[in-house]
Amino acid sequence: MTHLPTCRLIGVLCGFICLLANPTHAAGEREPPIRTGLWVMQKLPQDEQALEEFSSQIRANSHLNGVCLNFAWKDIEKEQGKPDFTALDKAVGVLRKVNVKYQLGLKPGAHTPAFVYDEGGQSFNTQVRNPHRANVGQAIAIPVPWDPIYQRDFSAIIRQLGQHYASDPLCVSVVLTCANFLSAEMHLPKSHSELRRWAALGNYEEKLFDVYKTYTDQWAQAFPRQEVSLHLSKVLDLPPAFNERIIEYGLGKYPERFTIQNCQLTGRREDSGMMSYALVQKYRDRAHHGFQSLASLSRPNDRMGSIEMAVLNLVHAQGEYWELWHGDGMSPATSADVSKAWDEARRLGYEGYKQKLVTEGKYRH
Repeated sequence: MTHLPTCRLIGVLCGFICLLANPTHAAGEREPPIRTGLWVMQKLPQDEQALEEFSSQIRANSHLNGVCLNFAWKDIEKEQGKPDFTALDKAVGVLRKVNVKYQLGLKPGAHTPAFVYDEGGQSFNTQVRNPHRANVGQAIAIPVPWDPIYQRDFSAIIRQLGQHYASDPLCVSVVLTCANFLSAEMHLPKSHSELRRWAALGNYEEKLFDVYKTYTDQWAQAFPRQEVSLHLSKVLDLPPAFNERIIEYGLGKYPERFTIQNCQLTGRREDSGMMSYALVQKYRDRAHHGFQSLASLSRPNDRMGSIEMAVLNLVHAQGEYWELWHGDGMSPATSADVSKAWDEARRLGYEGYKQKLVTEGKYRH
């Protein structure tokens, strides 16, 4: 019979005792989320009056945990290689004064600077079809995501953003943009004729997968301690398995900070069955995850629905954070109502809160 040396035996026993004392560590539980609570979506203030309004609104709302600063690439880099971070610096300066965290959301796609195309970058011409957008019907162009000129220039601005903001402790998150249309979500133009045009450009599934791998790494390297947030949506005619390939890649390389987000949270009914919601449900025990409202809660409309049903969907998926539309997040009253409902739902749990809504006649199928 082989006997372990006394010192080695003691080490083994100590390690076993530590595992018993800390079972979550033994099970490989992920790190705490980088972002939690209520966040508000905010465009960059373009003048001093807008900046002052932004400052006063942030100071007036104690329910917010952070601000999502969304900005168009063409607005901060009008001339190649000469980005102007003035407006962004001013917005960040406001947040530094009140010690509020922020996310950077750089939008390419339809917001790509003209110089990319002037230098020979390949464009994909389309038009705005979303009836909820003011510019519906407008003809626009987006870059082909795997075009080398586009990638050269987009990679450069990501590096410059990282050099400028990655060391700021209040900068806790960036959006994983790279192949986009009008927003930071994964959407691309996908009418029948547009799908044929994409197919003419080659195997777009593999090309897009390579794009997402490249920019998962580039965002993560430029911002080495920040959350990297992928805004889920259907991509062209590709199945959810395509999204899962990207998620698996991100989790495989950056498990502690790769985050998935559903940008279609509603309060009309239960969101179960929706593709992006189903992906969050599938990965909720492995990936950090959060939500963004589909529409405004403040305005009476059927697009968003009620706070209570939205909270039910949030709690069902164990969401870590919720991004509110600008008007909701900047309203102390609306933010307070959301915060109160969310606190109650977390206390009661999904089934308990659902039963409460049924009893009160607030549940919607």
